[in-house]
Amino acid sequence: MIEQLTAQQRKLAYLVGMVMLMLPIIVLGMPATDEAGSGGMLAKLRQENDLGESTLGKVDPTSATMNLVLLGMRGVAVNLLRIQLDTQRDQKQWAQMRATTESVILLQPHYIQVWRYLGWNMAYNVSAEWDAVEDRYFWVKEGAKFLMQGAERNRLDPEIYWDTGNTLGKKIGRSDEWKQFRKFFKKEDPDKERYDGGPDSEINPDRKDNYLAAKDWFQKANDAEEKHEQHIMMDCLFRSYPARSQLDYAEALQREGQFDETTRKAWDDAYHDWVEVFGQMRFQTGDCEIFMEAPASESAMEQIIAASGKDRNHVERELDLYQNVSNYRFWRTKAHAEKQQNTTRVHSDLFEGEELFKKGDIDAAQEVLESGLDRFKFMLEAYKELASDDTTMEEGLWGIMLWQKIYQLKNQVQPEEFPLKDLWNKELNRVPNLQQDFNRKYGSS
Repeated sequence: MIEQLTAQQRKLAYLVGMVMLMLPIIVLGMPATDEAGSGGMLAKLRQENDLGESTLGKVDPTSATMNLVLLGMRGVAVNLLRIQLDTQRDQKQWAQMRATTESVILLQPHYIQVWRYLGWNMAYNVSAEWDAVEDRYFWVKEGAKFLMQGAERNRLDPEIYWDTGNTLGKKIGRSDEWKQFRKFFKKEDPDKERYDGGPDSEINPDRKDNYLAAKDWFQKANDAEEKHEQHIMMDCLFRSYPARSQLDYAEALQREGQFDETTRKAWDDAYHDWVEVFGQMRFQTGDCEIFMEAPASESAMEQIIAASGKDRNHVERELDLYQNVSNYRFWRTKAHAEKQQNTTRVHSDLFEGEELFKKGDIDAAQEVLESGLDRFKFMLEAYKELASDDTTMEEGLWGIMLWQKIYQLKNQVQPEEFPLKDLWNKELNRVPNLQQDFNRKYGSS
């Protein structure tokens, strides 16, 4: 019968047939456009079984279009763009590099390593190429925003949440420019007109300290890790980061010279997060389930031993391993010590003593330093574990060197006995390097 049709009629019949065949394909394969189960039958099945792209995070329709246009050549295109990125970086073509980065993620929106590498590249490598602190901070923000975008597009992956928190915490809080970066992040972005004199609302909408913002992202990483495994570090380390961020926050306040109730409360919260939250998390070691705070409760230890079917020595070895990896015992002691009133006064006295020394009020500086060193001795007697902490030891030795410098300026012989003399003699191997820094700052004797 088809042979009896004219050529034009046959073409029309073929067209009608193709349309009829496409209808079920369209009905079945219509893509999802949101998280509410919209789209065709296959899209709904993917949604129900967490297999669809919309399940992973926010869908960018342009990425799907790019993949379709390339007809299976996506990998080749990505490799060419990565080469182009390296060339643009070497030639310092930053704007072009940012645009190329966007093209890469259109092609590989769910390849986590692309997000992690390119975000890190902007926050660390590109920012380091600039001289002005404001320009460096801009690229740190670009890296952080890029990682946040990646987390939005890949909400099931814990690693990209962790990278975002790590950038907000470590890069902003520990760079050489940390004082400016922390100020920019929580109070006043360099682009004052755009952000009305406040912080960039795209990365800090709640105007938090950078370490507390990082803590939120690390908590999101932990929430995601409950369902999807991460592969960047041991579980006990990965899950410790919200508590570690709280510890970093408290330390940052002290580093900035803040020794009030806010700082003590920060340490109290850090102790709670470390002991009551992280310390109670369960970890599977292979043949038994342990938690860091178990040794503090004999009944808990007995339950772990009974459940594992192993002897006490075996369980204690497993616990010791995990506690050593996370440095659990030290941070437990550190947080407990720092939330005490005496410890706050130690830091306050030594900080104030140095400030008075800088102003030339050496008599007042001497009195305050001696008070701080006396309190320091009491602190070490109460918390002997702090003697293993480099930062604590160097703080005490620095205070002694300031105290000794005052006697030199007064042309007086320092007393034979003085606070922390035992510490000074015990830590003499640390003194030469510290003395070099001290001489550069205040001059040699």
